[in-house]
Amino acid sequence: MSKTGKNSEYYKQALEEYKEVQEDEDPDVWDTRISKTGCYVENLALQLCHAETGDWRQCFNEMTLFRKCWEQNGNRERVSTVDVDGAASSGLEKQHK
Repeated sequence: MSKTGKNSEYYKQALEEYKEVQEDEDPDVWDTRISKTGCYVENLALQLCHAETGDWRQCFNEMTLFRKCWEQNGNRERVSTVDVDGAASSGLEKQHK
């Protein structure tokens, strides 16, 4: 794809799919979890790029957009302190020692 960033075809395609997901009255668990990160479109654009190219190295622009979104929405701090079950990481580390 020749266009980069939010002008890429992957991003445009992801944005269209996100609009459909938002209209869904009963979204699946995956879509709900990704939407809560605030980076649904960026995540999907990255996935679409990789699915088409089969090479993460060709998806540098999509990865950059995703990283920026992830950090701007505070997800780095959120995932470093909570595991899948919602328990604090520090509590789990103490249990496993």
